Amino acid sequence: MTEQERYEKNKASVISMVKFILMVLIICAGCYFATKIIAILVPFLIGFLLAKTSYAIAGVFVKDDKPGKLPIKTRKRRVALVVYVILLIIITILIIWGISAFIAQCSRLINMISDAASKFDINTFGDDLAKRFSKDGGGFLSDSMIETIKTNLASIFANLADQAPAIISAIFASIWRIIGNIPYGIFVVICVILSGYYFINDAHRVMKFYMKNVPNKSFRHKSLKLLNDLSVTLFRVLGGYLLLLIITFVEALIAFKLAGVDFAVVLAFVTGVIDFLPVLGISATMIPVMIWCAIKGKYTAIIILIVAMAIMTVVRRIIEPPILGKSMKIHPLLMLFGMALGVFIWGAAGFLLGPTVLIIILETLKVFEIDKKFMSFLSRVLANFMKKPEAITEHEGAGSGSADVEKD
Repeated sequence: MTEQERYEKNKASVISMVKFILMVLIICAGCYFATKIIAILVPFLIGFLLAKTSYAIAGVFVKDDKPGKLPIKTRKRRVALVVYVILLIIITILIIWGISAFIAQCSRLINMISDAASKFDINTFGDDLAKRFSKDGGGFLSDSMIETIKTNLASIFANLADQAPAIISAIFASIWRIIGNIPYGIFVVICVILSGYYFINDAHRVMKFYMKNVPNKSFRHKSLKLLNDLSVTLFRVLGGYLLLLIITFVEALIAFKLAGVDFAVVLAFVTGVIDFLPVLGISATMIPVMIWCAIKGKYTAIIILIVAMAIMTVVRRIIEPPILGKSMKIHPLLMLFGMALGVFIWGAAGFLLGPTVLIIILETLKVFEIDKKFMSFLSRVLANFMKKPEAITEHEGAGSGSADVEKD
């Protein structure tokens, strides 16, 4: 290898490495700014999903073109607007009912905690626990175990009493943050309503503008394919999970009401939300409630909750495939990672934002084949550094040998 060839090779390697570093920096910067602006795009995403739902429902009522009537697209758009208004009314009623029920349950919980704190006696509670589970009463706890439990309960109660001011302060701080976010919540609601309306009414105009001003046919085709795939995937995933949440909430609410469990609405909502998790499911709520019922001696409630949990599990296995279909092509571990990362970046909202952003990223990589291009580029960069020095030496030796032959 001549000095010029070695120089050109080193130059190409340095340029490839610089390109790789710049690409990594651009991706990191894009991810950083994406975490900042994704919260702004969420209302428009919700409006888009509502518009997509309205169009899907409108397609059931609007069939083929008929003589003397408006074109099918115009009639479908008008029906979709009516369906959109009905959906907004239903969602508003459900939200108001849920908030009022949650406030009523929280008020009841606060009053119950206040009454219990004024009447609670740790010694009386320990004696009652000893009578119920001691060996003399037919239980399984020995005297030493009962004394240990009493001591631990007294220590826990003392620690809670010490932490009470900090807990109250944190609660008031959370309430103040919620009040401070009310203007942003109003803005989000307005954005959802208006964006959904414009997605229905002006989608064809936006499409014409896009087709006119994007000359690259390949990019135009891939971007439209990405938009179509994302709309179908997000509609199936988010809409499907929302429907499963509502079904689980109703089932859990009926189960808790039949079992006579307090705060049934809150527990049912928590059950529906935790059911999103790929591993835990409804058992994360049902089992602690059963343990509490066992402590309170409500054995009939335990049987009701066991039967309800079995029925809910069977119903979930039956209705989940037709609702979600094959849209969930993500491994549960990757979905759990998306939830964890979303919660870390955006807080509680990241519980849903994380998987949503993950789906968008994976669909974008798939349609534009960015992963293949990146791996091909990375393999070319690494190939320049992974060549064995022996191979280069042999090549140079062969070159010098041929030169000697020519001289002879």
